[in-house]
Amino acid sequence: MDTKRTVFWLWISIIIFAASNSVVAKIGQLGTMHPINGRNPISFCNLFFAGNLVAGITLLLIYHKDWQFSVLRQISFKVWCSMLLMIFASGVIAPAFFFLALMMTEVTNVVLISTLDVPLSLIFAFLMFRERPGGFGALGALVATLGIVAIFALEQPPMEHEMMTMKMLNVGNPAVNQFLQNLPKGGEILTGIATLLGVIAVQMSRKLLEAVPIGIFSVARMIVGVILFAIIALAVFGPDHFDDLVSPFLWVWMLVYGALIIVFGQITWFKGIKGGASSTDISVATAITPIAGTLFAFLILGEVPNKAQIIGGGIIILGIAISLFGSLRAQRRELKHEKPTSFSGV
Repeated sequence: MDTKRTVFWLWISIIIFAASNSVVAKIGQLGTMHPINGRNPISFCNLFFAGNLVAGITLLLIYHKDWQFSVLRQISFKVWCSMLLMIFASGVIAPAFFFLALMMTEVTNVVLISTLDVPLSLIFAFLMFRERPGGFGALGALVATLGIVAIFALEQPPMEHEMMTMKMLNVGNPAVNQFLQNLPKGGEILTGIATLLGVIAVQMSRKLLEAVPIGIFSVARMIVGVILFAIIALAVFGPDHFDDLVSPFLWVWMLVYGALIIVFGQITWFKGIKGGASSTDISVATAITPIAGTLFAFLILGEVPNKAQIIGGGIIILGIAISLFGSLRAQRRELKHEKPTSFSGV
């Protein structure tokens, strides 16, 4: 694939993912303007269930050729069990915590704190695969971590109860709602836990995807995740909890969120990766995510970064810049030692 086209798809996916948190929060706010018997039809549980179901069906239509019995039976029982465990962590718990976090704190906080994946990725890559990070990578991760600590430590204005309600915080249990609303920095804590689970899942998938086609894994992650989530929600809250799933307003917006944001974001990402994007291309693209995410929070939701977010975000960006500098430096060093190849045409 053409290099420029590869980078183009990579940047499209980064823009989509950077905007996704703000889009979710905005859709939730729109739901409060179209209540059903006083309830927001785009509640946390409805959004999770309907959005992932639409995404899973869309991905199945795209990757249906992978879902053949001859392919499925080649996957061992052990691999299926590992995939099920990872789906539960990264396809149910992690996104559920992210959705809850978006209901409990500003999108800017979620965007910035989720950069915790930078140091966590290095830690788990070493623990699971004994991969030692470079000096600049380790230093950058440490600086980024200090930025996240600053966001936690510095005083931030609390989200007003009315605004939290506008952001559809309703898990179907008044006691749980009250607990989450009164939990100090609950949104930030849930973001950290979700990021940790996501990083562990990504490291596990490095081995898993050697035995499972990406089409099977991506579809199973959505569909099985929806089934597991539904079982848990029905057991905890009862069947009445999903009464508003029949709302046309909900499904119209889930087509936008599930098909456009989740599916198109994944497709463009894989197009960029499979197209031969270099590690530098990927590093530069992902490094811009917190900046782009903060910008979208301002453009879509009108969120203006507060003092803690500006200070912590600045430190995080500095840490990412140090890591990126190390990656670029290492790549230039490798290129100097490569033998020149003969001209092969345009």
